[in-house]
Amino acid sequence: MGKFLGRLIFWLIIIAVFWLAGDRYGAPGWLTGMTDKAFTALETTVSGLTGHAFDDDASEDSSNSNADQTAARSEGTSNTAASQGGIPENTGLRINNAALEIIKQSEGLKLEAYSAGGRQYIGYGHQMQPGDPRTITQAQAEVLLREDVRTFEDGVRNLLIRPATDNQFSAMVSLAYNLGLGAFGRSLVPVRFNEGDIQGAADAFLNHNKAGGQVLDHLTERRTRERALFLSQNS
Repeated sequence: MGKFLGRLIFWLIIIAVFWLAGDRYGAPGWLTGMTDKAFTALETTVSGLTGHAFDDDASEDSSNSNADQTAARSEGTSNTAASQGGIPENTGLRINNAALEIIKQSEGLKLEAYSAGGRQYIGYGHQMQPGDPRTITQAQAEVLLREDVRTFEDGVRNLLIRPATDNQFSAMVSLAYNLGLGAFGRSLVPVRFNEGDIQGAADAFLNHNKAGGQVLDHLTERRTRERALFLSQNS
């Protein structure tokens, strides 16, 4: 960095001297022509300086946490996929019972309203709205879950630009239901899947087993089950 700054300052001085010499003192053409050469050299120096600065940023990025790297690498790909609105081959996909069971067992069933993170929930992690009943039946909890999952089915479907199997799609919907669509879109799971790297996508499920920077056993168990479903053949 130091040598680039030194060259930059040097050529700036040369430009200033030759410019003033030509303007004020009628210096010969060959001398004032040096200004153009100095400008060219300055552009080269700035380009080199810019490239060097980007390299510094890149090395800084490489020292980020795994979660930060996941977000940074997947941003462009996930946005491209979302903008395409998915593909026709995935239109009929819906979450299967195996993935629903993962959600149910992981979220747990609460027939009375409860608070978490400053919000009210009921059933299988359904976020309540003002005026919602404070108690429900298991059948009502099932209906709410199906309604909530529909949003995540649409979101996951829109992010995929390759055909998915029933199990692959369902496992990704379960992950998105837990992470939220925004975080899922920034995950390496859809990125690797869209690249055709099925094993890489499966392994990326295991990245999402932390909360507050701490590995949680129940999240590790859930990610393991989702990964196994993702890799399993449809029956």
